[in-house]
Amino acid sequence: MRLMITLDEAIELEQKIQSCYGLLSKVTQDGIAEELRRLAREEKSHINVLRTGKNFVIRTPDMFGQETVSDTEIRLGIKAVSDLEEGLKSKEIEYPRALKKVYDLEKKFERVHMNTAVEFKDYSLKKLFEALARADAEHRQRLERLIAQHAELRCKRPRGS
Repeated sequence: MRLMITLDEAIELEQKIQSCYGLLSKVTQDGIAEELRRLAREEKSHINVLRTGKNFVIRTPDMFGQETVSDTEIRLGIKAVSDLEEGLKSKEIEYPRALKKVYDLEKKFERVHMNTAVEFKDYSLKKLFEALARADAEHRQRLERLIAQHAELRCKRPRGS
């Protein structure tokens, strides 16, 4: 069933973004680390929601319509997150750029979840995935604040430090 593969890929996306938040939290020492760890924990919650959705597919496949998210779109998302994760692990990507990339990915995932939400025939499952989209929108807003906070801290630092 194609929907099972889509949900597995969505779980993989969330796992990788969770990893990126964890890696970012280890890079910064400017008070932003705790917020990044919170975001990582919330991504773990998203994974659990997707697994719940997957269990519903197994038990009651008739509650689901067709996928509206293309395989290519999800695979491109996985590739983008994997590249970011590798860049963070190898320290090839700078912290401010990594924050911006995570922001862009959250924006994309919000759209993917909202598109996924319209696939469900069951109201409660639809609401579950709409909640994921709202959580990604909230993550984006929090990342905007972190990006601004980081920029402000950089401006306050004395030159050469």
